[in-house]
Amino acid sequence: MTVVTIAALTLLTSGFRAAPTASLGSAHPHGKEVIKIAAKVPGPYHARVSAHGAFKAKGYFLRKRASLIFPGGRLAVRRHLISTTNRPPNLATCWFKARQTGTFRVFYSTGKYRGLRWAGNFTTSIAGRLKKTGPDQCGTKIVVYSAVTYEIGTIP
Repeated sequence: MTVVTIAALTLLTSGFRAAPTASLGSAHPHGKEVIKIAAKVPGPYHARVSAHGAFKAKGYFLRKRASLIFPGGRLAVRRHLISTTNRPPNLATCWFKARQTGTFRVFYSTGKYRGLRWAGNFTTSIAGRLKKTGPDQCGTKIVVYSAVTYEIGTIP
């Protein structure tokens, strides 16, 4: 039997069904991967996550463990912050903005992503509005918040 035939039989007998976009069986995907994490307040408790590139998946971000949770498994991520730029609130509207950049590393993975390791750069764009406390005055309570993070790297 050829290696391809053995692999096909193994997939059939194990009940594994490959996703139409990418198979993550024993051979891991390779290439550029872009992960988008979007958090909003008011909004869902966990930030939404989408992955596109070497593999495609949608899930959520578990902040307590810095994990990306997908239906097929989990990726644990460490970030190293390099820079932060802040634009203070506009006192008339109480809107503020910030931007963070740095590096990230996927150091642990489970499920069909088991064994995936890669690193790259991330950028987070933050926009929000503080509660107005008077004319040209802003309080400390955030009433609207949006943070979008892009983690871009290449899976070897």
